[in-house]
Amino acid sequence: MNEEPHAHEKLVAKARRPGLQDSGSGSTNSLDTVEGSLASFAPAIKANIESSGDPPTPISQPLGIYLLEPLILILLFAYNFSSTVLKNEIIYQSCTAGFRYPDSVCLLLGTKNPTNETKKIEEQVQPYAARVTLVMRMVECIIPAFCGLFAGAWADLYGRKPLLMCSFLGYGIQYLISAVIAYMAIQYHGLVSPWWYVLSIVPLSFLGSSVTYSVAAVCFIGDVSEGRVRSYRMIAYELAIYVGLLLGSFSSGYVYEATNAYMVFSISAASIFVALFLMIALLPESLPTENRTSTTSSTQGGLVSLLKDLWSTCQKPREHNNRSIVLIIMVVLLLTAFVSDGSNSVFYMFMRAKFHWSVKQFTEYESVSILVPAVAGSGGVIFIWSLRKCTKSTILWLALLSILSHATSSLMKAFALVSWQIYVAIGLGLFKSLVNPMCRTMITNLLPADERGKIFALLGVLQTLSPLISSSLYYGIYTRTLDSDPGIFNIVSASLFGLEIILLCIVWHKKSKNQVYYEPVFK
Repeated sequence: MNEEPHAHEKLVAKARRPGLQDSGSGSTNSLDTVEGSLASFAPAIKANIESSGDPPTPISQPLGIYLLEPLILILLFAYNFSSTVLKNEIIYQSCTAGFRYPDSVCLLLGTKNPTNETKKIEEQVQPYAARVTLVMRMVECIIPAFCGLFAGAWADLYGRKPLLMCSFLGYGIQYLISAVIAYMAIQYHGLVSPWWYVLSIVPLSFLGSSVTYSVAAVCFIGDVSEGRVRSYRMIAYELAIYVGLLLGSFSSGYVYEATNAYMVFSISAASIFVALFLMIALLPESLPTENRTSTTSSTQGGLVSLLKDLWSTCQKPREHNNRSIVLIIMVVLLLTAFVSDGSNSVFYMFMRAKFHWSVKQFTEYESVSILVPAVAGSGGVIFIWSLRKCTKSTILWLALLSILSHATSSLMKAFALVSWQIYVAIGLGLFKSLVNPMCRTMITNLLPADERGKIFALLGVLQTLSPLISSSLYYGIYTRTLDSDPGIFNIVSASLFGLEIILLCIVWHKKSKNQVYYEPVFK
């Protein structure tokens, strides 16, 4: 997870069946935090919303098919419920086990009234904790990225439910192991190495992480619905992600203050295992046995041929400026994911170092940062969409506005001197959730239906691997500027967003050479 399972752009599963006609119009995702899981698949699913080739949905379907969204909500709740607490626990155990400071002193880190001693200890401990988190991030990226290449093929071969079960099992095991580590830390007064938390990521990574559940969930929706109903299910799926993240973030700080990290991890693990039990008992398999593929091009050709096929699709010549425009937009999406992953990896430590926020204060901020862009962005786009009446480049305008929103928000965070200015940054980032759906809509409109899956698959793999570079870069910048100005990494983020604006201006220039052809693409 890009700090969140929704946060990394994932691969497109084979939600379409051979022979379907192209009738898609694009994807619409409203959450920057969820930037990833849903948006990468929506174009492939929506490409067939009105397809005459879809087999008719049975008149009578089991009620269990509507259990998917609540299960996803529980999973995202459990993830965000423990996310910040896990980062805090790594810092605490780095202080006790890593530097051998007394437990009573380390418990004061991250409190509202720090002393000069705790400030110095925090500056010493954070780089060590950052290395632990970085290694966890690497493990979480490399293995799932490889598995994700074949997730679509596995979904077609074994069905959707087994993949969902694997992903939920992986998350459940992660939090179960984390709970055991936190319990041992309590028993031994923190003298348990934070490196043990790397162990909790290993089973999750081999079971596919968010790649697996994202592929399986969207394929499931494609199997059990068609036409407008499919659109409604996609919206419900996105809403489940949003509500789960919000509830997890909002409640985490209060529960942690009242109990401890062991209880927080235990609640996450219990929630996921309950959801897994309900899935096994009540959720039906959406792909009939007779419709499953016995072999797939992915498994027959191997990894090398699969990557060659993906790359050849990306670089093949296209009419007008389509190839260069598609590649530029892909770079914009990669840069957005790069900045998001890198910034999220150090932002909690930044808030502790500069403003001495507690876990509760940070989770309250995190809740607002999820809620405002989602609600205000979704409402604002209704007004901005009226631009269609006066411009032929509405989608480009929205993408540019979103990136500008990202850049100004990053600059406000960089130069913030008091805590309330961080909340102002949320307001400046009002429309930041629009860049991904707008860019994906452009790519979808530029490509034929039988090539969209390959492009988004390659994009998903690259976005899954991007934290390997971005997290390392941001950790390096943060640890080297911790003593002087820990917020400098936000200036780097703003600069990369500025580069994205330049790239979209290049797209604008290219499309202006053929207004008639590109009008339906960007309007």
